[in-house]
Amino acid sequence: MTEFKELIKKQVDKLFLIVWPPWGEERESDIDISFGFVFKNEPNILCIISVDKDELWSPHISFEGFPEIRYSWEDFYPKMKMWMKADDDSLIIDKEYYEVTKSELFDNIVGNEIKEIEFMNVEGNREPFGVKLHFENDYIISMPNSDGNTVETKVFNKNNSIYNFKHLGHIVYSKI
Repeated sequence: MTEFKELIKKQVDKLFLIVWPPWGEERESDIDISFGFVFKNEPNILCIISVDKDELWSPHISFEGFPEIRYSWEDFYPKMKMWMKADDDSLIIDKEYYEVTKSELFDNIVGNEIKEIEFMNVEGNREPFGVKLHFENDYIISMPNSDGNTVETKVFNKNNSIYNFKHLGHIVYSKI
């Protein structure tokens, strides 16, 4: 988890939503979605914050090259609706990358630096289930959902997903 500490003070140059297409899903809150960051000093590396795919619980960082195929923010909701209504199981499903750098919803993230990072735990359990990145005027939360990972910011994807963990106990935020 020490790799998260290295993200503090990094400035976000480009921002992506990385999505496993929600084929046949009924609710938007079930979409497996993560954030991908391109930092100012590393223009060819995509830093993805998601859950550890081996255990589907702990926050995890992975790195990829810059995606060749990417969609725009304007494509995001129409494509999610298309996937959710899809009934053709012969469709090839792979991650989709949506560049959201120019969307007004993320103005307080793009061009800004990560000020602080907190892990989210259920009291009494040392293993974090989520991570919260703080910016000057916004935040990003990344945590597990039924199909992988979900995210939210101050204005995007406000599904109150943290509520799903409150039945396990008191949620504790701890700075790294």
